[in-house]
Amino acid sequence: MFLHFVYTEYVGDNMLRTKATVSMWGNSQALRIPVEMTRQLGIRANDEVVLEVRENVLTVSKPATPREGTIEYLFRDYSGESFRTELTNPVEPAGEEKW
Repeated sequence: MFLHFVYTEYVGDNMLRTKATVSMWGNSQALRIPVEMTRQLGIRANDEVVLEVRENVLTVSKPATPREGTIEYLFRDYSGESFRTELTNPVEPAGEEKW
């Protein structure tokens, strides 16, 4: 099955509206987003988006970029490579510690 758009309508400044048909994509259901809307959102094929449903309204948006100082920001470039750490014996003083 494919999605068939009836029309895309410009509603005010920076607002687009269209009707669409839900289609099957494997075991999932799918909606196609018109190119005008993807350009306005700044998304392309294979980009991650956020889907929210509230009071019977589906919203599609770009994910927020991680804020500086958050764990997501600190690990934003982490690709999963392993790292090594050296364990030390905490019983033996390494400096001027008072145990």
